Amino acid sequence: MTNALANAAERSIKRVEWVPMTNPSGALYPDQVLLTAPQNIRPLLRHGFASRLLAEIGGGPLPRLDTLLASASSLHLCSGDLLCEPGKSFPYLVLVERGLLAQTVAHEGREMTVAFLERGEVSGNLFALYGDVLREPSSAAMGYDRAPAPSYRVSAVTEARVILLDARHISTLAGRHAEWATLRSRILLEQTLRQAQREEERLTRSSEERYEALLARSPEAVSQLTQREIARYLGISEVTMSRLMARRGGRRAGSRKPVANVSD
Repeated sequence: MTNALANAAERSIKRVEWVPMTNPSGALYPDQVLLTAPQNIRPLLRHGFASRLLAEIGGGPLPRLDTLLASASSLHLCSGDLLCEPGKSFPYLVLVERGLLAQTVAHEGREMTVAFLERGEVSGNLFALYGDVLREPSSAAMGYDRAPAPSYRVSAVTEARVILLDARHISTLAGRHAEWATLRSRILLEQTLRQAQREEERLTRSSEERYEALLARSPEAVSQLTQREIARYLGISEVTMSRLMARRGGRRAGSRKPVANVSD
């Protein structure tokens, strides 16, 4: 019995070695969130949403899912709160449970929104998801031997709740289980296709056509955005955005609406 307990304790210690920092409950979180809003982060107690979303992405049940969710965190964000910023380590996969987030980058001194994240969408550090691959000699030779810090920032447009999962743990699971490797590949494919779609729209469509595409694709998200936020996504000035709305007969996306209660 003593040996069994010792072995269990050893396995437990090894299981959390990849967690860089934990709160008293054992849930993980990024450093900058801890510094700005420690009261808003808590261990993930209700696993239903995360379990269903991950199973949907992966195409079925995922082995050892409980080991990932045991160290997951639920984070409440107010409008304007920053989730991650350029240059700071953020080795997490983000599941959006409630609300709306924006992913932005700085370009030639101007901030541009490259994506909006709604309920059920996934974002995060894709390099960390492929940590097992990056550690291979061939990857190191190409300079991809470590996960770089993000070059973008993610902030809450509305009150929101997100779930944080350690992407390095998913990387470990993907190296051991085909189901997790499938999930990881699908996340990468989805992110790649979305980026390609955004680039195609920017290069081949007018600002009005891009606005119509955004409205058709994400009407609920658009209804919660200000004119300035839409202009930042389209890559145009607020003056140009006002002219665009005038051409559309003054029809706007709508005013921001309060989101549902995000408390547990």
